[in-house]
Amino acid sequence: MKNKKLSVLLAAFAVGSTIVQAQEGFKIIGRAPAAKDGSKVYFDYQGAAGEHSDSTIVKDGSFAFEGEVAEPNFARMILDHENKGKYMTQNIGDRLYFYIGNEDYHIAVTDSLHNSAITGSPLHDEYTTFLDEVGGCFIAIMDNASKTAASIPQDDPQYNEKMTALREKVDGILETRRQKELEFAKNNPNSIFSAEALRDVANTHPLSEIEPVLASLSEEVRSLTTAKALTARIIAEKTIQIGNIAPDFTQPDVNGNPVHLSDYRGRYVLIDFWASWCAPCRAENPNLVKAYQAYKDKGLEVLGISLDSKSGRDAWLAAIEKDGLPWVNVSDLNGWSNAVAVLYGVRGVPQNYLIDPEGKIVASNLRDERLHTVLAEVFSNR
Repeated sequence: MKNKKLSVLLAAFAVGSTIVQAQEGFKIIGRAPAAKDGSKVYFDYQGAAGEHSDSTIVKDGSFAFEGEVAEPNFARMILDHENKGKYMTQNIGDRLYFYIGNEDYHIAVTDSLHNSAITGSPLHDEYTTFLDEVGGCFIAIMDNASKTAASIPQDDPQYNEKMTALREKVDGILETRRQKELEFAKNNPNSIFSAEALRDVANTHPLSEIEPVLASLSEEVRSLTTAKALTARIIAEKTIQIGNIAPDFTQPDVNGNPVHLSDYRGRYVLIDFWASWCAPCRAENPNLVKAYQAYKDKGLEVLGISLDSKSGRDAWLAAIEKDGLPWVNVSDLNGWSNAVAVLYGVRGVPQNYLIDPEGKIVASNLRDERLHTVLAEVFSNR
């Protein structure tokens, strides 16, 4: 490959994680005031076997969790002081965000989980250093912005002006933070938080600016899931283009049988990325069914690729039946980490790509009337 930096990224993308863990699993011991006894504690993280949610209660002033992660990842803990339930507290309740690795954690709760102190974990110490250097936690910044927005009365004569000023202020804070994240990544090639920093920077900066910094990170850091996902975005930006050959892939259908994109060579196929939980996807499905019925006899195929997770398999199958999707549907049930979605750089659904009989990408993001207009042009002489 001509691009040496991209060659480095491709090599990292091909290997698994090599981050060394200090021990086989993690242990969390929490200490809370006796007044918190009976309160529910929820804990969400990416476990060794996938997404994991756990819960316990505070008893005799303490609580505990044990588990294992394949690599360090972002975790969320919630202390439900009034036992309102996870649904009511996960976005506005007493929350603590930190990185979980296979280490021992001691959490000392005083008035709230949010203000608690974490000790015993070198990974957490590194995380707090990272936050200090880049300007704090992204979620904390957004929480503060939400509180400020909620404090502005909607009947305030200057409501719109104040909200606009708040958005501009927050955008400025986040852009300053991203500039610091970019510098952090440049100066700390061996830190796992450099991969996290670049992931955030890539939300607003061009990937061409991210690529050389990502390629300069250590092989160990580039093997992290976050870094590999970013690598895939960079590769996809270069390869998933109109006129290029669509990369082949294999995923299981609803019965577990392997389906290959190459199976459709010689026909037009619309690769449709969707999910059962995606309202815009479900709203577009009748339009897609209509188009399929109109052009299937002329050679149109549809291949549905779901971004549902393993826990959502039943919802995926129910949606296929309810929406009357007659084409082949596949998924590895890995949610946003679906291998094909990663390969194609999909960051939002619905999304689709029209592939011609030679395997070339000829159109993308076809929805509403544009779907019918493009298909009419494609099949006008067939």
